[in-house]
Amino acid sequence: MSRTAKRLIRPLNNLRSGAAYPASRKQVREDVLNEEEQLYLIGKARTMPGTANELQSASNRYHQNGAAEKVLGAVYTPPRVAAALTRWAVRSASDKVLDPSSGEGVFMSAARTRLADLGARRPQCVGVDVHAQTAAATGAVCEDFFSWVRSAPKFDVVVGNPPFIRSHLFPEGSRRLAFGEMVRMGLKPSRLMSTWAPFLAVCCSVLVPTGRLAMVIPEELLHVGYAQELREFLVRRFRRVIVCLPSHEIFQEVQQAVVLLLCDNENAAESGILSIEYPALEEGDFDDLTPAEPWAWNPKWTHLFLTAQERRLVNQWWPRLDWRPFRAYGRVEVGVVTGDNDFFVLDEDQAGAFGEKHLMPIVGGAKDLRGITFGANDFRRVLSEKRPAFLLRLDAPVDQLPKPIRAYLELGEQRNVHIRYKCRIRDPWYAVPSAWESDALLLRQSGEMPRLVHLAKKCTATDTVHRVTWDRPSLGKRHSVSFMNTWTLMASELTGRSYGGGVLELMPSEANRLPLPEPSAALDDIFEAVDERVRSRNFYDALALVDEVVMPGWMSRGARQSAENILAKLIKRRKTRYHANH
Repeated sequence: MSRTAKRLIRPLNNLRSGAAYPASRKQVREDVLNEEEQLYLIGKARTMPGTANELQSASNRYHQNGAAEKVLGAVYTPPRVAAALTRWAVRSASDKVLDPSSGEGVFMSAARTRLADLGARRPQCVGVDVHAQTAAATGAVCEDFFSWVRSAPKFDVVVGNPPFIRSHLFPEGSRRLAFGEMVRMGLKPSRLMSTWAPFLAVCCSVLVPTGRLAMVIPEELLHVGYAQELREFLVRRFRRVIVCLPSHEIFQEVQQAVVLLLCDNENAAESGILSIEYPALEEGDFDDLTPAEPWAWNPKWTHLFLTAQERRLVNQWWPRLDWRPFRAYGRVEVGVVTGDNDFFVLDEDQAGAFGEKHLMPIVGGAKDLRGITFGANDFRRVLSEKRPAFLLRLDAPVDQLPKPIRAYLELGEQRNVHIRYKCRIRDPWYAVPSAWESDALLLRQSGEMPRLVHLAKKCTATDTVHRVTWDRPSLGKRHSVSFMNTWTLMASELTGRSYGGGVLELMPSEANRLPLPEPSAALDDIFEAVDERVRSRNFYDALALVDEVVMPGWMSRGARQSAENILAKLIKRRKTRYHANH
C-alpha cells in the first residue's frame, strides 16, 4: 500500500479504535463516524492520484452496504409517483423540462412519456447528475448541478428528487456554489442546510415566470428552522404551493419521510398553501385541493399533519384559550456545553478525589428524570446506579489547583481533550462556562411526551436537557405540573421537530413559544398524583388529571376529546413513521 493511501486510512483506523473514549462510548462514536468515513474514503479515492485502486475495496464495501447512496443523497422515487408529478407539471408538448438530479432517470422517463402523449416529436428534457456512470446511462449531463446552473437556460418545468445529503456530508466546493446561487436570489443560506434545500431554492431560479415545479422533498421542509425562509420564499414565488403527504407504503424503501411539493402560478380560484391526498394526486383530481394557510402562532407548516377539520378546530380554540407563552413566565436555555461530557461529568467514585468545592450536581440526561420533579432521593438513585452526576467546575490557574485535579487535567491532555473544539476555544480549556443551577429542566428530546421537571434539588444539566429559570421560582412546581396538559403537548408536537428514533426535539426558541396555563393554586393539589403517574409511565392518566384543572369551562367534553385525539394522532404519527422504516 502506498504512503498516501496509508495516510488516508490510518486516521480512520485510529478514530474507529475509540482509543480516546471509554468503552461504553466506542459504538456511539463509531456510528457517528460511519458516514464521514464513507465520504472521506470514496471522495479521496476519486480525487487523489495513486490511491484509487488501493481504496477501491473500501469504497466497494460502502457501496454494497448502501452507503454510496447515502453519500450521494440518493432516495429513489417509485415510477408511479414520478408519473403522477410529471402529469401535473408537464402541460404542453413544447414544455422544456429539467431534472436537476436525474439519478437513474425515473423522472426523465416519465417526462418523455408525458411529452410524447401530448404530441411532442422531440421531447425537450434535460437531466443533470454528478455521478458519471449514472449520467452516461440516462443521457444526462454529468456535472455538479450548482456549477451547471450558472449558465443554464430557463425551463417551463422542473421535476425530480434532489439528493438528501446532511450538512456535514455536503461537499464544500458544491456547498460554496449552492450558497452563492442562493445569495444571488436574495436568500440567506445556513450551513445547517442539507443539500435538498439549496436544490429546491435554486431550481426555482431556472423556471420561467409561469413555470411549474414538482419534486419529492424531505418532510423537513415543513418544520426545520433553516427552511423557514425557504417556506416563505415559496409562498412569495408561486401562487399555489400544493403539499401532499404520501403514505409509507408508497415510499417503502425510504428511511426519511417525504412530501410531494407542487408549485405553480396558475390563476385558479384557490391560492396559497394547499393540501391534497395522494390518491387524488395520482388520479389527477385537483378539485380535491384544500386550503391550508399556516397559523400565525407557528411559523412551521406542521399544520399540514392535520386534516382540514382538525385545523379548523385548532384555529377556533387558539384565540379563545388565550394562554400566555412560556417566555411570559421564565426562559428556556440550553444546558451546559462541556466539550467532553465523558471527561467533565463524573460519577461518585471519580468525584470523591476532588472535593465539593470543585463539583456541582448535574443531570446527565433524560434517563435521570423519571417524573415531573427531581429531588434528593432521585439524586441518590442516580449515584447508586453509578451514573455520572457531578460537573467538574474549575476556573483557577492550573498551578493553583490541587494535585489530584492537576493529574486529572494532565490525563485529559494525554487524551487530547484540550484540543476538542469547545475546549480549545476557551481559556483555560478546562473552565466550563455557564455552569449555573436552574429552577427546572425541560426534556430536549422525548420518546413519548416532553416533560417539564421541577428541581427540588438544585443542579445544572448537560446540553442533552434544557435548563429553565422562572421569573417567580415559588410558582415553579405549578408550572411543571401544568405543562402536562393536552394543549401544551399538542403545541409541542406542532412546534418541535421529529428527530431520529421517532423522538420529538424541542429547541429553546421553540419551547419559549409554547402556551402555558395560568399557575393556579389548584395545581398544588394534583402535583404528587401527576408525578406518580408519570413515573409509572401512565402519561395519559396524568394528562387527564391536569386537563381537569387547566382546561377552560367553555371547552366542551367533545372539544376536549377532539384535542386529545389530535395529540394522540401526532404522537402516533411520529413514532409509527420511525418504526415503519426500521
